[in-house]
Amino acid sequence: MGRMNIVVTGATGNIGRRVTTELASKGVSVVALARDSAKGAPLEAAGARVAVGSFEDAASLERAFSGADTLVLITAANAHADAQTSRALAAAKSAGVRKIVRVSALKADADGPTDNTRQHARTEAALKASGLTHVILRPHLFFQNLFASLPTILSEGKIYWGVGEARMGIVDTRDVADAVVVAATTDRFDGGTFELTGPASVDYHAVAAAIGRALGRDVAYQAVPPEAAAEALRRFGVDDWTVNVVRDYCTAYARGWGDFTTEDVARITGHAPRSADDFAREVLAPAARG
Repeated sequence: MGRMNIVVTGATGNIGRRVTTELASKGVSVVALARDSAKGAPLEAAGARVAVGSFEDAASLERAFSGADTLVLITAANAHADAQTSRALAAAKSAGVRKIVRVSALKADADGPTDNTRQHARTEAALKASGLTHVILRPHLFFQNLFASLPTILSEGKIYWGVGEARMGIVDTRDVADAVVVAATTDRFDGGTFELTGPASVDYHAVAAAIGRALGRDVAYQAVPPEAAAEALRRFGVDDWTVNVVRDYCTAYARGWGDFTTEDVARITGHAPRSADDFAREVLAPAARG
């Protein structure tokens, strides 16, 4: 692989961190955008250059993007993601970026069930209208979200969540990151939009059983109403936008909105997506024991 210049936003998150370190390990010249240098220090140690900046500071974006061929555009789910993306697209065009790999949202659609779904539909439309080469990756619900349930898993042997008995093609963020790396370093998937899922559509009973096997103890799933799942987050101080989005996602999933899988992870990465057992054994159990 020749030398490439790639910028990664959201570089300190689950997906962005793995993307950045994998790119650096492959000899890619990679810039990690971080809000402060301390958070970016582990990425610098892995071989990336850290640029301090934020989506609210357009000048910092242009400085970070200067000289880049490709931008991996990751924004955290929030009420202002579409505005953040608009600033990033403007800065990318100004800096001469050629290609953007966008980590979007599952089934992004202007009439989707959550504000996050609708925001990502708008940002996808803006990206397509920008004239830049692009790849759009839409990951399903993350297995890594189960870390929020780790306290009750360990104290009660229970996962409480608001999706009823629904099945979902839950995906491991490691597979999402692997797909991003390939999309950013090859042109084979340019112009495409891909829904990234796990290998099977599973309910939370199956997920709980996988975690139980990995931990060597009984773990069960207890369904609660979507409103109750959202209100539990509010009691922990989560902002209103996130609370409402979680409620709306839970409601949609409970109605079967996420009951599907695709072959897109394998198609892009060349390996099968990781299962609930893989995640529980390789990620959650070590964290629980550590």
